[in-house]
Amino acid sequence: MFNASTIDDLEPLCDVLDTYGLSAISGPDGMMTMSDAELEAYGVKARELNLVIGETFYFANVIDPDPDARAEHIANIRAMLAQAETLGCKSVISLVGTTDPGGFPTQPDATNGYLHSQAAADDFREIVLRILDGLDLPTVKYIIEPWNNTFFYLPETIRAFFDTIDHPMLGLHLDQMNMVSQATYYDTTSLINQTFDLLADKVVSVHLKDILQTRGPDDFVAFKEVLIGEGSMDYATYLRRLAELPTDVPCYCEHLPTEEQYALNFARLHKIASDAGVSFLRRR
Repeated sequence: MFNASTIDDLEPLCDVLDTYGLSAISGPDGMMTMSDAELEAYGVKARELNLVIGETFYFANVIDPDPDARAEHIANIRAMLAQAETLGCKSVISLVGTTDPGGFPTQPDATNGYLHSQAAADDFREIVLRILDGLDLPTVKYIIEPWNNTFFYLPETIRAFFDTIDHPMLGLHLDQMNMVSQATYYDTTSLINQTFDLLADKVVSVHLKDILQTRGPDDFVAFKEVLIGEGSMDYATYLRRLAELPTDVPCYCEHLPTEEQYALNFARLHKIASDAGVSFLRRR
């Protein structure tokens, strides 16, 4: 995933994006400290360069059981949504979080039985309603990323959650890899199709990763994030279903330690897309 920390970094970044056939970037680091004027100027420059600012991440423990911390996260996301609107960024992402003590930032995937319960879904629903209360921003969305440490990772559960909240600013950050379980690892085609059948109308941005089931000496079952094409994800189906969405959505790779690995992912994705008869939008 590439971004530009300052407006002066945008134009040099275009050479890298053009090399890999990309057009989407994430919001600038330190966005929350930028003035409205700086955000607006950055967004104007990005659009002049035909760049799409697809997402920015609020990485914090939104469902923190401490009420003061929870209120702070709600206020921060509301402020960030307004800033993203000024910037021209399409979305602000968060995870549900964890109620395990000390989960963030060292163990954001820490889990317990409560996090998979209806009570947790009801609790998080109230948080989302507080985030969105009274907001009427025309373009930006607040989007939630699935992760298997909580209830928010199965397509049918996510659909049921969204159906309890009627708000035009709420959407899904689709990270299909995060939704894989033992039940679907060997049939990601069905998982992908079920996800799009139930949730296509909610997809705002996408992460593209692959997953491999492994076993170590101390593991019963373990899943490992791997490069595209080295796991079980049916990327031909995934990319075809993405191409069928009524609007273009920004797609990103993430978590890789080197540009060389990103380059390999991008090349593989372009090849899979071409073979499937679809394509990613390059910077025009």
